[in-house]
Amino acid sequence: MSSLFRKYASVNLLPLLPVTPNFLTWRGHRIAHYQAGTGRPVLLIHSINAAASAFEMRGPFDHLGEGFAIHAIDLLGYGNSDRPDRRYWAEDYISQIELALETIGQPTVIIASSLGAAYAVAASVRKPELVSALILACPVGMGKLTEPPGAIANGFYNALRGNAGAKLFERLTTMGSIGYFLRSDAYHNPASVTYLTQEAFYQACRRPGAHYAPICFLTRQLNCDIRTVFPRITQPTMIIWGRYARTTPLRSADAFLAANPRAHLEVIDHAAMLVQDECPTDFSEICRNWIASL
Repeated sequence: MSSLFRKYASVNLLPLLPVTPNFLTWRGHRIAHYQAGTGRPVLLIHSINAAASAFEMRGPFDHLGEGFAIHAIDLLGYGNSDRPDRRYWAEDYISQIELALETIGQPTVIIASSLGAAYAVAASVRKPELVSALILACPVGMGKLTEPPGAIANGFYNALRGNAGAKLFERLTTMGSIGYFLRSDAYHNPASVTYLTQEAFYQACRRPGAHYAPICFLTRQLNCDIRTVFPRITQPTMIIWGRYARTTPLRSADAFLAANPRAHLEVIDHAAMLVQDECPTDFSEICRNWIASL
């Protein structure tokens, strides 16, 4: 473990972003909230996977810190937020994004990744007065990760929610497994996965209760269908895709563009699914210039 992680372990916090979080309260649970800078508010929402956290938004958090009031959260069950033993639903995360928007209290640009982008779209329809624009990085919810759990998935959830799920999660989130996932699915260039990056994702999996939310993701509890919602988005919307994304390939953008002609697409070369972290300078400059044009 690096000295940085040992330092933060003493205060029971993961060093995910360069500021110490404060905490919002959602239904009695703590939601880690990071804030820096001043200016037009921007809210960063991470993706959903076994090792997800606000860490994957460190690039935009750093690069947009000048000229914007940057906010980010760890969704419940991830990062520095609480990880209670409960059944997690997509609705929970939509509600937590709404809470963050209400806390900011003024029209906010949301930058969200993958399944987190689907939750952001749903929150934007419910709180349109608090969302000024949307930037979606390799989003899903228009055909991928849309199916409700069903009896079989619910049966798997019931089988995995206890010790069996914890043991399976531990085997699937070794340092080697995390590195393989990052290099094969999350990033295009294997050199983008530094030791610090790999360790940050790995340490996010080692917190007590780390398996509860991912087990729900694995068994479809966190799927979010926005096929009837995305066409209702009236805010300016930009979609950014990593050209070499594999889990969510570039062709998936077609469904979003067809559903809402107000959305437009930007493609970043030399990047895969976590485009905002693999090419943070390019990603952030696209965001900055587009927001300035609104």
